[in-house]
Amino acid sequence: MGGRKITVKQSAADSIAEIAWFIESKGMIKTAEKFSDHVYDFIGKLSPSIKSYSTCKDPVRAQLG
Repeated sequence: MGGRKITVKQSAADSIAEIAWFIESKGMIKTAEKFSDHVYDFIGKLSPSIKSYSTCKDPVRAQLG
């Protein structure tokens, strides 16, 4: 099982980068890196998981999917 692909819009990526830059400008470089990593990880976890089911044993219904 996997997840659906999540696309981050440019405006959201710009906002995350601005916040990380602000944190970095205060002298907390590692914290800025951790912040952006955690944000992108969180966004990735929002994707719904794709569920797969076994094929139906009835041949007519199996063809329908």
